[in-house]
Amino acid sequence: MAINRATDLSSISNNLVLRAMLTERVATVMRPLVDVHQLKKGVRQIDLPTTGTVSIGALTDGIDLANPQNFRPTVDTFTASERGALVILTDKALRESQDNVVRLAGEELGNAMAEDFDEQLFAQFDSFTTNTLGSAATEPSVPFVLSAYALLYGNSTQPIPAAGSISYVGHTFTIAKLQSLFSWPGTSNVPGPMQSESVNMALGRGRYYAGNMFGMGIWHSPKLTVSTNAAKGAAFHKRALVVAEEKKPGVEPDRDASLRATEYVVVADFGVGIKENEWGVEMHFDATTPTGTTTV
Repeated sequence: MAINRATDLSSISNNLVLRAMLTERVATVMRPLVDVHQLKKGVRQIDLPTTGTVSIGALTDGIDLANPQNFRPTVDTFTASERGALVILTDKALRESQDNVVRLAGEELGNAMAEDFDEQLFAQFDSFTTNTLGSAATEPSVPFVLSAYALLYGNSTQPIPAAGSISYVGHTFTIAKLQSLFSWPGTSNVPGPMQSESVNMALGRGRYYAGNMFGMGIWHSPKLTVSTNAAKGAAFHKRALVVAEEKKPGVEPDRDASLRATEYVVVADFGVGIKENEWGVEMHFDATTPTGTTTV
């Protein structure tokens, strides 16, 4: 009979935690695309200022500057809150399973953490109300992507920051339709960065990176909510969306001898929100399940 010793359980827990954290790092779409603020110890929220624009005018030699411009900032507050889950692996399940339960549990925990983080941010897309493109019946197209680009860079009311990336995140089915507009994958008409997933992986952008159009990184996720065969994505500047993070996602094991099991507690502590509505564009397009016909 197999015996679970303390050293065995320690090794099992370490492997599970490592697998979970590595999976979470790979599975998340949104973390590298938004403005993440790591909160200091003892702080549960962050106040971020937003300022108006300043205009430069002509000066006259010997004449003092007049008409000072208002640079008084407005402040938005972002508050962290705990999110978590509990998973229990019994000793009996570990003994009798013919599959690698530790690997499977670690991957599932990592995927769950990444999915929750992304979905909290995906829920913000519907709040980009200043600029909206498309509808439930609208097919994605290159002109729509170019329009999002123009709306962001052409905004004179609250211009996007000069530094920071621009990203478009859409549902996987929506982005597949967009890619199919160029030609069938693998032909010369498809832009290079949108052809090869292996190239994207080599660049460290992950499996959810689809390419680059008009200076915007194009990303997809199957976790965006589909309603009436359509999904709401968004094109946004990195600083449009804010994450106030008190604790990064983590897994901690806790041995329960009387239960003959080990509990794995998954906890993250963060809050999300929009900093500048003008720095994002809601992208609402068709996300019908592909059928395998000549068009996606």
